[in-house]
Amino acid sequence: MRVLNLLSALAVFAVSGNALAQDDACEGVVSADPARLYDFKHGDWDIHWRNRAGNGNFFEFDASGHVYTLMDGDVLIDEQTSDYFKGITFRTYNPATEAWVVRWLPANSVFEHPISAQLENCVPVERHSQLAPDGREVDVITRFENITENGFVFRQDWSFDAGETWVDDVLFYEAVRRPVSR
Repeated sequence: MRVLNLLSALAVFAVSGNALAQDDACEGVVSADPARLYDFKHGDWDIHWRNRAGNGNFFEFDASGHVYTLMDGDVLIDEQTSDYFKGITFRTYNPATEAWVVRWLPANSVFEHPISAQLENCVPVERHSQLAPDGREVDVITRFENITENGFVFRQDWSFDAGETWVDDVLFYEAVRRPVSR
């Protein structure tokens, strides 16, 4: 379950909206309002993962996502399932601190690493450190890019040398919104 181990690295998020003032405008779907950081994720998604193995080869598989709110919109739930993993992300926003608290809870795992995130040039970006499958410490940067009404790209790059060089798209997926059934 190498995929589960890699995905479980997305364990604990603390997301601050302070990096971009609310009066700064982002084009398209992404809002500069820190409270709206993850609004683009609402809905049902078909997801195609393409993860890079240690040998450089790619492991591809499909997943589905379902993102919705609970408790009058105070909690955002992000469910993902595939043949290789399943997990749920809980996100909640504190307007007093303009900070998100996010917890990725993969099934059958207790792996947790703190992750910080913020909006950078209108791109949601998350950063953290974790152990790679071979036991080495790795710096991780995750970006949600190419965000539209009907899709987005999740890409995660790793650095084994404190950011001097990066391995692109260690974890990568493209999400396409499922049409709303009537």
